[in-house]
Amino acid sequence: MSLWWWKADFNESCNCDHGCPCNWSSIPTHDSCEGLGSWFIREGAYEGTRLDGLALSIMVRFPGPIHRGNGRCIVYIDERANEIQREALAKIGTGQAGPGGPFELFSTLYAEPPRILFGPYLFERNGKSGRVKLGDLAEVTFSPILSDFDQSEANARLALPNGFIFKEAWIVNTKKCEVKVPGNEYGYENSSAFFAEVEYNV
Repeated sequence: MSLWWWKADFNESCNCDHGCPCNWSSIPTHDSCEGLGSWFIREGAYEGTRLDGLALSIMVRFPGPIHRGNGRCIVYIDERANEIQREALAKIGTGQAGPGGPFELFSTLYAEPPRILFGPYLFERNGKSGRVKLGDLAEVTFSPILSDFDQSEANARLALPNGFIFKEAWIVNTKKCEVKVPGNEYGYENSSAFFAEVEYNV
């Protein structure tokens, strides 16, 4: 039996072109990978500790394709979590809670254990637009992809039947992403992003 489960709204932003070739273990658009993934947990629990209404993000950087490893990760946890909830989310986010979503697999691809940070959290979504703000350390804004032909909104989804992060997601645009964690600063704009609803271990 799994130690944890959740149903969550998920946003993913990265520096690749829209659609992100990393999803089929191909080479990233710019050879290296920088990204920020966020989960707002609608319902969930870890060994009986409820996680409803809390949020978690991972900020990752890989020098090459993700599947070749040597990545660095920061796990950022919603400061509204109490001590027991923080411990639970830290175990999940660092891959120590076992299978479910990307966390356990990603943990085998890091060059060092992830750093864990706590702080204020903003998670917004409205149609194909949204925003995630992690205190003063990171912010990403999302928008629809607009047609160069007539500026209409793209209506595109990516289906990954065997996907371990999501099975199906809207393809949207990273309007701008800035990560300002000391020693781990990066940023990009007008690049790949996804909105999805995910269920792990449900």
